[in-house]
Amino acid sequence: MEKRRMHHRGAAPDAVGGEPTPRAGENAQKSTPPDLTRDERPEHAERARANAPAARSPRLRSWIAAAILLAGCDRTPDASHAAAPRQGPVSRAVPGCGAAIDAPDAFRTEAPERQQEHLRLLGPDGVTLSVSCLPKRSSGPMTLVELAQWVLSDVVKLDRANGAGRTRRTDEPPIDGRPVLALETDPDAGGRRSTLLFTERAQVFYWVEHTSPASSWDKGAEERRTLLRSFRVTDPGADRGPTRWWHPEVKEDPRTLAEARAAFRTKVRKGRPEKAFDGLPAPTPPRGTFEKVHVKGPVGRLTAYITPDPKDSRRHPAVVWAHGGFGGIDRWFWEAAPRSNDQSARAFREAGIVLAAGSWRAENDNPGDYELYYGEVDDLLALRDHVAKRSYVDPDRIYLAGHSSGGTLVLLAAERSDGFRAAFSIGGSPLFRDPASYDPYGGVPFDPTNAAEVLLRSAAPFVRSIRRPTFYFEGSGSSHVGLAQWMADRAAQAGVPFQAFTAMQADHFSILAPLTELLAKKIVADTGAAANIGFTQEEIDGLRVAE
Repeated sequence: MEKRRMHHRGAAPDAVGGEPTPRAGENAQKSTPPDLTRDERPEHAERARANAPAARSPRLRSWIAAAILLAGCDRTPDASHAAAPRQGPVSRAVPGCGAAIDAPDAFRTEAPERQQEHLRLLGPDGVTLSVSCLPKRSSGPMTLVELAQWVLSDVVKLDRANGAGRTRRTDEPPIDGRPVLALETDPDAGGRRSTLLFTERAQVFYWVEHTSPASSWDKGAEERRTLLRSFRVTDPGADRGPTRWWHPEVKEDPRTLAEARAAFRTKVRKGRPEKAFDGLPAPTPPRGTFEKVHVKGPVGRLTAYITPDPKDSRRHPAVVWAHGGFGGIDRWFWEAAPRSNDQSARAFREAGIVLAAGSWRAENDNPGDYELYYGEVDDLLALRDHVAKRSYVDPDRIYLAGHSSGGTLVLLAAERSDGFRAAFSIGGSPLFRDPASYDPYGGVPFDPTNAAEVLLRSAAPFVRSIRRPTFYFEGSGSSHVGLAQWMADRAAQAGVPFQAFTAMQADHFSILAPLTELLAKKIVADTGAAANIGFTQEEIDGLRVAE
């Protein structure tokens, strides 16, 4: 009986990297925000998803807490608000936010007590009003719900002990035609309650907090509502242009990736890592699902799964799929998987597309050394060459696709070769960083202090090397979105066929099932002499994601 291979899957590698956002000033850290997408392989990723509310929050907390410092806006009190008393509400500008709120003259401006506050007002009877904003260029991608989770836990520091501080969602009409997330809290240990409004524009998040004693909560309901509803965004630039998220600094390389690698020889540890790489053969698939084949690779025989010949005397399009994580291929390619984390790529097979899933050097029982995004790129292209020779495959309709670590390989392969029709990277890492995230895979097999080793495993600096249509997709919560957007902006300037899309309703895993279904439809319809595949943000926004 064949032994089932179980991979250790802890933190996912650099495809979902994790360091704090840089701080402003001389002591800026050249680092990146952590992701919410750490566990890549199905057996461990699903366990991580089950604990998502608890797991996502701490990562978001540390990430945004540092990100707030990057905003660096002037939050000093406005002396003009100390003028003589006036009747009726007074418009108060929110320094550094491009926003305003109306408050009675009896509300006086106080110095912000929280670093992220941009306006703090103290009113009669212990009422406080706080307005904050966060430029999205200082943050990784997140939804209003994720923003609220972080604000409540790390900014407001809601005390939930003994049932205190519980929150409930309330209905609020839009502000300036934009959706609002409104939350009310139960009394905390100090006997105070709060209402918080969250809203956003293309470039900025905003939140307003009104706090008062619980004893006067009902009495002050109308005034509280009037105050909160008076908030408005006054800066037209806050809603101008497409949203752009934070990313670390990237320096373009004038060479192509092929030229740069031709002049370099990587140095890696010999052998197979002890973690995640068990050295066991890939399981034999059930009859009719895949053939288990051996591919002639640069370092020897490599194992792969490939859809068998349908015996219909036709040539079919093919997808060469690069799996997430490291260690090899396994049963998840044919076993049932939850729609919230389906890494089987089954949508392609079900659409009549030939699917080939490869195992790289040192994975399964393959020969070679683990090189981490270096030689594995050559292995992926070798699998592409093998697929092209199959009699039932149309060699002019071969596509590359991959998820997470596999998405990184697809980006690098798209910069190394034009031997495919189009490429799709799902959640790949455009820039190699955070070596510690590879510890569950035996660590980094090369010297991470060697700048050339790191550079030649990074796709972003070589974006101009792309020659075939290449698309990047990711969900909310990944710090790689900002980097992919940077690549797309540079590509547009240079006429390079690369685009990036974000599905804010999805995450690193839940995007897979609906997106691969969309990709399959696009591939089936792509029958012309040249690739004619394209996407709109509306299509990505319309992906139906499992709850």
